Amino acid sequence: RSAYCAASVASLTNLLSPTLFAGTAEWIARCQNWEGGIGGVPGMEAHGGYTFCGMAALVILGKEYLLDLQSLLRWVTGRQMSFEGGFQGRCNKLVDGCYSFWQAGLLPLLHRALHARGDTSLSMRGWMFDQAALQEYILLCCQCPAGGLLDKPGK
Repeated sequence: RSAYCAASVASLTNLLSPTLFAGTAEWIARCQNWEGGIGGVPGMEAHGGYTFCGMAALVILGKEYLLDLQSLLRWVTGRQMSFEGGFQGRCNKLVDGCYSFWQAGLLPLLHRALHARGDTSLSMRGWMFDQAALQEYILLCCQCPAGGLLDKPGK
Protein backbone atom coordinates (compact mmCIF):
# COMPACT_ATOMS: atom_id res chain seq x y z
CA ARG A 1 0.00 0.00 0.00
CA SER A 2 2.80 2.38 0.79
CA ALA A 3 4.37 1.85 -2.66
CA TYR A 4 1.05 2.82 -4.25
CA CYS A 5 0.74 5.91 -2.03
CA ALA A 6 4.32 6.96 -2.82
CA ALA A 7 3.88 6.40 -6.57
CA SER A 8 0.58 8.31 -6.53
CA VAL A 9 2.06 11.29 -4.72
CA ALA A 10 5.19 11.29 -6.89
CA SER A 11 3.05 11.18 -10.02
CA LEU A 12 0.68 13.92 -8.86
CA THR A 13 3.56 16.20 -7.86
CA ASN A 14 5.55 15.45 -11.03
CA LEU A 15 8.41 13.90 -9.05
CA LEU A 16 8.15 10.40 -10.54
CA SER A 17 11.61 9.21 -11.57
CA PRO A 18 13.26 5.84 -12.22
CA THR A 19 15.83 6.57 -9.51
CA LEU A 20 13.20 7.26 -6.87
CA PHE A 21 11.43 3.95 -7.55
CA ALA A 22 14.41 1.73 -8.40
CA GLY A 23 13.48 -1.87 -7.55
CA THR A 24 9.92 -1.02 -6.45
CA ALA A 25 8.13 -2.58 -9.41
CA GLU A 26 10.17 -5.76 -9.16
CA TRP A 27 9.43 -6.02 -5.43
CA ILE A 28 5.69 -5.62 -6.07
CA ALA A 29 5.86 -8.32 -8.76
CA ARG A 30 7.53 -10.68 -6.23
CA CYS A 31 4.48 -10.17 -3.99
CA GLN A 32 2.26 -11.90 -6.58
CA ASN A 33 1.70 -15.39 -5.24
CA TRP A 34 0.62 -18.77 -6.59
CA GLU A 35 -3.06 -17.73 -6.39
CA GLY A 36 -2.49 -14.86 -8.83
CA GLY A 37 -3.24 -11.99 -6.47
CA ILE A 38 -0.78 -9.85 -4.55
CA GLY A 39 0.07 -10.17 -0.86
CA GLY A 40 1.56 -7.61 1.51
CA VAL A 41 5.03 -9.13 1.18
CA PRO A 42 6.44 -11.93 -1.00
CA GLY A 43 4.98 -15.31 -0.04
CA MET A 44 1.90 -13.94 1.74
CA GLU A 45 -1.75 -14.72 0.97
CA ALA A 46 -3.28 -12.69 -1.87
CA HIS A 47 -5.41 -9.83 -0.55
CA GLY A 48 -7.84 -7.51 -2.36
CA GLY A 49 -6.47 -4.26 -1.00
CA TYR A 50 -2.83 -5.18 -1.62
CA THR A 51 -3.68 -6.45 -5.09
CA PHE A 52 -5.37 -3.20 -6.11
CA CYS A 53 -2.56 -1.10 -4.63
CA GLY A 54 0.15 -3.24 -6.23
CA MET A 55 -1.45 -3.19 -9.66
CA ALA A 56 -2.21 0.53 -9.45
CA ALA A 57 1.39 1.28 -8.44
CA LEU A 58 2.66 -0.76 -11.39
CA VAL A 59 0.31 1.11 -13.74
CA ILE A 60 1.68 4.43 -12.47
CA LEU A 61 5.24 3.15 -12.89
CA GLY A 62 4.43 1.76 -16.36
CA LYS A 63 5.46 -1.77 -15.37
CA GLU A 64 2.25 -3.75 -15.07
CA TYR A 65 3.75 -6.21 -17.59
CA LEU A 66 5.87 -7.61 -14.73
CA LEU A 67 2.81 -9.42 -13.35
CA ASP A 68 1.28 -12.65 -14.60
CA LEU A 69 -1.85 -10.83 -15.78
CA GLN A 70 -3.80 -13.96 -16.76
CA SER A 71 -3.25 -15.44 -13.31
CA LEU A 72 -4.32 -12.14 -11.76
CA LEU A 73 -7.45 -12.11 -13.93
CA ARG A 74 -8.39 -15.63 -12.78
CA TRP A 75 -7.85 -14.67 -9.15
CA VAL A 76 -9.84 -11.42 -9.14
CA THR A 77 -12.78 -12.70 -11.19
CA GLY A 78 -12.97 -15.66 -8.81
CA ARG A 79 -13.50 -13.27 -5.90
CA GLN A 80 -16.99 -12.17 -7.03
CA MET A 81 -19.50 -14.41 -5.33
CA SER A 82 -22.43 -15.43 -7.51
CA PHE A 83 -25.08 -15.47 -4.76
CA GLU A 84 -24.21 -12.19 -3.02
CA GLY A 85 -22.90 -10.35 -6.09
CA GLY A 86 -20.16 -8.61 -4.11
CA PHE A 87 -16.47 -9.41 -3.92
CA GLN A 88 -14.49 -11.13 -1.21
CA GLY A 89 -10.98 -9.88 -0.56
CA ARG A 90 -9.40 -13.28 0.05
CA CYS A 91 -10.30 -16.88 -0.70
CA ASN A 92 -12.91 -18.38 1.63
CA LYS A 93 -13.90 -15.04 3.18
CA LEU A 94 -17.24 -13.25 3.19
CA VAL A 95 -18.01 -10.56 0.65
CA ASP A 96 -18.05 -6.98 1.87
CA GLY A 97 -18.34 -3.44 0.61
CA CYS A 98 -14.69 -2.58 1.14
CA TYR A 99 -13.33 -5.49 -0.87
CA SER A 100 -15.97 -4.89 -3.51
CA PHE A 101 -14.42 -1.44 -3.97
CA TRP A 102 -10.84 -2.75 -4.22
CA GLN A 103 -11.64 -5.65 -6.55
CA ALA A 104 -14.00 -3.75 -8.85
CA GLY A 105 -11.43 -0.94 -9.02
CA LEU A 106 -8.73 -3.41 -10.00
CA LEU A 107 -10.62 -4.79 -12.98
CA PRO A 108 -10.46 -1.70 -15.24
CA LEU A 109 -6.71 -1.46 -14.56
CA LEU A 110 -6.29 -5.11 -15.46
CA HIS A 111 -8.52 -4.70 -18.52
CA ARG A 112 -6.35 -1.80 -19.69
CA ALA A 113 -3.13 -3.79 -19.21
CA LEU A 114 -4.47 -6.84 -21.05
CA HIS A 115 -5.84 -4.69 -23.87
CA ALA A 116 -2.46 -2.95 -24.21
CA ARG A 117 -0.87 -6.40 -24.64
CA GLY A 118 -3.24 -7.07 -27.55
CA ASP A 119 -5.58 -9.52 -25.83
CA THR A 120 -8.30 -9.82 -28.47
CA SER A 121 -10.72 -11.74 -26.23
CA LEU A 122 -11.59 -8.55 -24.32
CA SER A 123 -14.73 -6.58 -24.98
CA MET A 124 -14.58 -2.82 -24.64
CA ARG A 125 -18.21 -2.92 -23.48
CA GLY A 126 -17.78 -5.06 -20.38
CA TRP A 127 -15.44 -5.21 -17.40
CA MET A 128 -15.10 -8.98 -16.84
CA PHE A 129 -17.49 -9.15 -13.89
CA ASP A 130 -21.23 -9.07 -13.23
CA GLN A 131 -21.74 -5.34 -12.90
CA ALA A 132 -25.48 -5.61 -12.19
CA ALA A 133 -24.92 -8.11 -9.37
CA LEU A 134 -22.27 -5.88 -7.77
CA GLN A 135 -24.50 -2.82 -8.05
CA GLU A 136 -27.37 -4.73 -6.45
CA TYR A 137 -25.13 -5.91 -3.59
CA ILE A 138 -23.85 -2.39 -2.89
CA LEU A 139 -27.28 -0.76 -3.10
CA LEU A 140 -29.20 -3.40 -1.14
CA CYS A 141 -26.65 -4.61 1.39
CA CYS A 142 -24.10 -1.87 1.91
CA GLN A 143 -26.02 1.39 2.12
CA CYS A 144 -26.31 2.88 5.58
CA PRO A 145 -29.75 4.37 6.30
CA ALA A 146 -27.99 7.38 7.86
CA GLY A 147 -25.85 7.85 4.74
CA GLY A 148 -22.63 6.38 3.44
CA LEU A 149 -21.72 2.76 2.91
CA LEU A 150 -21.36 -0.19 5.26
CA ASP A 151 -18.79 -2.94 5.17
CA LYS A 152 -21.51 -5.56 5.67
CA PRO A 153 -25.21 -5.47 6.51
CA GLY A 154 -25.79 -4.91 10.21
CA LYS A 155 -22.39 -3.33 10.90
